[in-house]
Amino acid sequence: MVVRESFALLPSYVPAVMYAILVPIAIAFIYGIYRVFARFELWKALRSLNTGSLSRGFSRVITQRRVIEKLKGFPHIFLFFGTLLLFLGTVTVFLETDVLKHFGLLILKDTSYFLFELIMDLSGLIFLIGVLLLLPTREREGKLLLLGLLYIGISGFLMEATRISSSPNEASIYSFIGNSLSGLIGSSLRGLYEAIWWSHAILAFIMIAYLPYSNLLHSLTSLVTSSLEEDGVEFPREPFLLQDVENVEELRVGFERPEELPWYEKYRLAACVKCGRCTDSCPANQVGRPLSPRDVVIGLRGSLLGAHYELRDETVWSCVACGACSLSCPNYVKPLDFLMERRRRLVFDGRIDKKMGELVNSLRRYRNSLSVPQRGRLSWLSSDEDPDYYIWVGCQYSFDPIGKRIVSRLVELLRSSGLRIATFGEMETCCGEPVRRLGEEGMFQEFVMANSELFKELGVKKLLVVCPHGLTVFRKEYPRIVRDWDVEVVSHVELLARLHGEGRLKLRQIDDLTFHDPCNLSRYNGIVEEPRSVLRGLRGYREMRRSGKDTFCCGAGGANYWYQGESSMAKERVKEAQEIGAKNVVVACPFCYAMINDAIKGMGAEDLRVLEISELLE
Repeated sequence: MVVRESFALLPSYVPAVMYAILVPIAIAFIYGIYRVFARFELWKALRSLNTGSLSRGFSRVITQRRVIEKLKGFPHIFLFFGTLLLFLGTVTVFLETDVLKHFGLLILKDTSYFLFELIMDLSGLIFLIGVLLLLPTREREGKLLLLGLLYIGISGFLMEATRISSSPNEASIYSFIGNSLSGLIGSSLRGLYEAIWWSHAILAFIMIAYLPYSNLLHSLTSLVTSSLEEDGVEFPREPFLLQDVENVEELRVGFERPEELPWYEKYRLAACVKCGRCTDSCPANQVGRPLSPRDVVIGLRGSLLGAHYELRDETVWSCVACGACSLSCPNYVKPLDFLMERRRRLVFDGRIDKKMGELVNSLRRYRNSLSVPQRGRLSWLSSDEDPDYYIWVGCQYSFDPIGKRIVSRLVELLRSSGLRIATFGEMETCCGEPVRRLGEEGMFQEFVMANSELFKELGVKKLLVVCPHGLTVFRKEYPRIVRDWDVEVVSHVELLARLHGEGRLKLRQIDDLTFHDPCNLSRYNGIVEEPRSVLRGLRGYREMRRSGKDTFCCGAGGANYWYQGESSMAKERVKEAQEIGAKNVVVACPFCYAMINDAIKGMGAEDLRVLEISELLE
């Protein structure tokens, strides 16, 4: 019978000394875990787990789905699976050596031992490939950690080669790397074997102890975030429900210090891997604004652990709330939430500029975001009795001449396909999205309650929404506040795609098009295929470099439309359209229309024009 020999080529005192060294290592590790759990309130997160969420978390972690969405994530696959298999192998050896042997049981013998050696060598090879591929991509701490792992991997194979050279057995050929190396180095390292073994073991122990204090912390916490977080992008939870508030004076929202963050946002900070995908995908960062989502998360995490960090106001207001950072994170950390929570506190404390104040005052005085009296709103649009849908036009298209033309034609299209459409007339106000993205939570919930009461009075069952910003709040955020919400919310893009698919609407022949995915349509609501089911029927349709859920924000989101006053993001989008030779940029959002149209004019791109998706149909 061929069995695995424990502590081969080592003096008899080694096991006792090794376990003695493990005691302080274990203490340091356990204290580190306690510190992390206490500072990030991971206890509360763990109590929120259930069988369903854990199943989802394990599935996400094992498949590494978010990691491999980007090409640069593939090296991590090698490191992850190599580490996982080597860890399981180490646990197997520990169980046999320190537990099962005392009961006369062996699991690593003959065939199982041969298979074990084969899997361990293959795992070690995969592990080293991952380390070497990741090494050039990491910064200082990451490089040092990877160099430590590299030494552990290489020294492990050198020790295996020395053991095989000194005491070969039937299992040696299954250790294909160690066996090959033994033929090269022979017994040349026999005299150094104990030193190599101790350096290998002590470095591994030190890295285990350092794990809760290092960037490797995510390996312990990613399962929690992967279990509890949703796939899509959602706006942060409500800090209160206005309908339940008894004393407004006692309300506190947002945070001044990260310790004030609610637990369901705080625990996410522990899962950051510092990979920088969030910053790579951030449109504000790419056009030079002072915002790096990665630095925000790292800074807040460091602050919770005792370091100094100041989240500057200009950083917070640079965010366009596009959700790209949250959707790109492989560990489901959501930088957007921290920025929006900080906005809530800034607005609560009155730390907003003149333009932001004008938006708030417009919504308070006129009940719309454009400082226009409500009288005559939607008077240009007739309303049908017994409607199939009530249409929510939104502030932008309700008052803008181009918007009026687009919506009038859209309603004509829908009626020509046999649908009855009713409007709210002057009763339509703002949906509340701009003021919520600005950070004024109380006013947003006032709009929610007023609009939901209006829907109840009119018996609204199906709401057709033209603006994706409104779509997000009506579909995703109103139901979190209104307890008896029973309104089906539909995007005009979804409805047009369905009617076109049924043959009730036909395409106009327009060539050389591309489609700009609105962030609220694609990321927040997952509406990506529907517009393309229409567009692919046209000649010369091309995708821009960034499309679908990887779209690039026009710059209007996060209430930026009202206070930033610049179109650098929209200009980037125009450049992308020009790169592929498009003549028509198709949009499905009032704000995208305005931003891209202004950018085209500002750049003098006379060969480009903007079309609303409904203008492609007849």
